[in-house]
Amino acid sequence: MRAAGVYLMLLTLASTVHAITPRLTPFDLKDVRLLPGHCLTAQEADARYLLSLDPDRLLYSFRVNAGLPSPGKPYGGWEAPDCEVRGHFVGHYLSACALMYASTGDQRFKDRADLMVTELAKCQKAIDGLYLSAYPATFFDRLESMQNPPWAPYYTIHKIMAGMFDMYTLAGNEQALDVLKKMAAYFKKRTDKLPPEAMDRVLTNEFGGMSEVLHNLFGVTKDPAHLDLAHRFDQASFLGPLAIEKDNLSRIHANTHIPKICGAARRYELTGDETYHRIVAFFWDRVATTRSYATGGSNQDEHWSEAGKLAATLSDKNQECCTTYNMLKVTRYLERWTGDPKYADYYERNFFNGILGTQDPNGMLMYFVPQATGHTKKFGGPLDAFWCCTGTGIESFAKLGDSVYFHDADALTVNLFVASTVTWAEKGLTLEQTTRFPEEEGTRLALHLKQPVNLALNIHVPEWATRGVRVLVNGQEEKVDARPSSYAAIRREWKDGDTVDVRMPMTLRTQPMPDDPDLVAVLYGPLVLAGLASEKTGFLADAADPASWLKPVEGKALTFRTAGQTREVTFIPLYKVMTEPYGVYWLVFKEGSARHKEALAEEEARKKREARTVDRVVPNNPEMEKSHNLQGENTQAGTAYGRAWRHAPSGGWWSWDLKVLGDAPMVLACTYYGGDVGPRTFDVLVDGEKIATQSIDHPKPGEFFTVEHKLPPELTHGKPKITVQFRPHDKNTAGGVFECATLRGE
Repeated sequence: MRAAGVYLMLLTLASTVHAITPRLTPFDLKDVRLLPGHCLTAQEADARYLLSLDPDRLLYSFRVNAGLPSPGKPYGGWEAPDCEVRGHFVGHYLSACALMYASTGDQRFKDRADLMVTELAKCQKAIDGLYLSAYPATFFDRLESMQNPPWAPYYTIHKIMAGMFDMYTLAGNEQALDVLKKMAAYFKKRTDKLPPEAMDRVLTNEFGGMSEVLHNLFGVTKDPAHLDLAHRFDQASFLGPLAIEKDNLSRIHANTHIPKICGAARRYELTGDETYHRIVAFFWDRVATTRSYATGGSNQDEHWSEAGKLAATLSDKNQECCTTYNMLKVTRYLERWTGDPKYADYYERNFFNGILGTQDPNGMLMYFVPQATGHTKKFGGPLDAFWCCTGTGIESFAKLGDSVYFHDADALTVNLFVASTVTWAEKGLTLEQTTRFPEEEGTRLALHLKQPVNLALNIHVPEWATRGVRVLVNGQEEKVDARPSSYAAIRREWKDGDTVDVRMPMTLRTQPMPDDPDLVAVLYGPLVLAGLASEKTGFLADAADPASWLKPVEGKALTFRTAGQTREVTFIPLYKVMTEPYGVYWLVFKEGSARHKEALAEEEARKKREARTVDRVVPNNPEMEKSHNLQGENTQAGTAYGRAWRHAPSGGWWSWDLKVLGDAPMVLACTYYGGDVGPRTFDVLVDGEKIATQSIDHPKPGEFFTVEHKLPPELTHGKPKITVQFRPHDKNTAGGVFECATLRGE
């Protein structure tokens, strides 16, 4: 039996198709318009960036692959002609333009994308009338043979197909549907030839949302061939364990797998197969409740941790933006199906802390959202990034209005407090939401009606609204059931000009790490507050009572400053941080607690060590490493677990020069991370002579440790400095080294 066979019976091709009827229906983007505020400003920055890009440069590799004239100069980064995922951003670009056209009605976006669809159709015709990509079909030969398999060919194909689908459904481009159906025909013919075992091997390579886009295509065409092809990308080895509620998410690449859940979600909607509903709901729970930070985002260096084990994962590579984009898609499916307010809570948390704030004023976008202290946000360039997160980012900011409002037959649901309007043509209703939220603790809703209408207005009451909610209809207090994490329902006959004022006071609160109660994030309403600091610090306070040690700054909205602490730190919403170093999680402990005693002991040890220190170098600090004469080959640096590191894989090395006292006993102290996994065996050399061989293979998971090497007197006698070199053994990595120092011997 093949590996996935044990689960195959759970995921069989549906013999009957009975589409479900969700409880909530989203309004079309064309019916929602943003009003002046933070979201509209972000949408406009995205729009400017989209229009700044040159279609000829985007199309360059497609035309080269089709043997057509290729004017212009190709873009760089992930769209460079030698990158194996070239073309993926073009798919995102089609989707973003379609979304922006639907969100704004601006004809420029439809015209731009219509042009690109036409040119891509020419490329498809020039190849074989079916295949379309920016790289040759031989990529799929390599994939199927697993001989030098390419990066992620189906991932890229999915983006192109999704772009075509969005151009058809959102911008009415019939040619895009024709291109999409021909692409589906090519891959149906290609995968028809593969036995199940070969298809299983293909699915071990990241394939994006192939299942979702093909299910979407079936939703339009009702062609059983499209449903059959979609199902081939429902990976039984991954979805099967989730179907029996087995958590199989630890240590896997997050964004490879979330799109598979989107495919399962769409399959449930189209077939009514409850197995897929169970898969999606269980998956969401395991990510949202056991692997997510206070921001709502998850993963470190693109991978998920063990459930509930997050404290040691903080770094500059947390919360890949693609995963937030895709988790919000999963959440939107579940909220539509169930109407459960817990999904609205999660959506709001991610919207403010994982979408807003990942774009700079020029429309440039982020890859990761650091959670460790001392890092800054890093935004891509306009011409040389085109990361996966650039692609999902341009889509996110083109569809900021897509989950603000929902409806059912006779109720309108306000899901997010975002300045906007929504038009419900069937009811002759336009609702105008005027708010400066989150600077304002609430919103005003005004109804514009052609004639009176009887319906319910359901207003999301978030989980954080614990200080009571006031609702006024036409200025009069309305009694409503407004518990945290619910929907406050107001049913009446509404007339033109009716208003609803909602007041939801926000409070400071903390959210601890599940595996370290003293390591907390600070929130105000749905907002994670970032402390502006360049290095980690601890606060002597009651973590459960943040209002006792964080005070509002007069005259500055949503700004707080520590009180009664040895170090003053200012906190502002994470989405407002742009260039400042910041942190999300902080050690907060009570005086006399075990953590306090530990901190005192660490401080005392730090002072003693500082008194012994002659010289030290910290990796990934250009100024410090330059002053210590960094030399090396094939060496890399970065940050993890809140600290900077340097390492060198097999064949590489690096060295620093450090000061010594030529007439005193000396020690070389090297700091490593105990959670690093091997093979990591390497030599430490001083002036060319080996003084130690070090191995690191999970000796102290979750902890840093320092090894002190006594330096032979002949290596330091009469010298002002020494050269310390790290050289890996064959097929090993040297480091990571997080600090290197010379100390006086004790």
